[in-house]
Amino acid sequence: MKKEEDLLREALRVALQSYQNGNLPFGCLLADQDGNIIEEGENTVTTDSNPIAHCEINLVNKLAGKYSSDFLEKCTMYASTEPCPMCSAAIYWAGIGRLVYAISKEQYHKVANTIDPAYKLDISATEVLGKGGRKVKVEKPMLEEETINFYNKIFNINN
Repeated sequence: MKKEEDLLREALRVALQSYQNGNLPFGCLLADQDGNIIEEGENTVTTDSNPIAHCEINLVNKLAGKYSSDFLEKCTMYASTEPCPMCSAAIYWAGIGRLVYAISKEQYHKVANTIDPAYKLDISATEVLGKGGRKVKVEKPMLEEETINFYNKIFNINN
């Protein structure tokens, strides 16, 4: 069984792949209860010219018709960055039982220097997922310092 930190690093690998493919540097994966990766999601907002082609949405679309709700409830999504409200809702509606992310949205915005308020929707994944009738466990950021360094390298920011 892979450790959670290793699965988050795999999500960061997918984020780097997304960036190298001309998109925003976001990636995620879905692992079963034994830590086996069953799907990956890459951000394709730019290359698909689709503002909702976030990595989590792309991953959830791959799940359609493949897995039972009982199976997905035992799975964990590992995301490079805290999912936005849209993606958090998709995680909920897909039936995924747990979310782990490497860095909070606030920390990502600081590193990426995204200051345009038009691109911020300040509702946390925990808030969104806490409103549902089905419990989705959300873990706080696990690799924040390492992920800050990862994004600093991508954005060539020297702190």
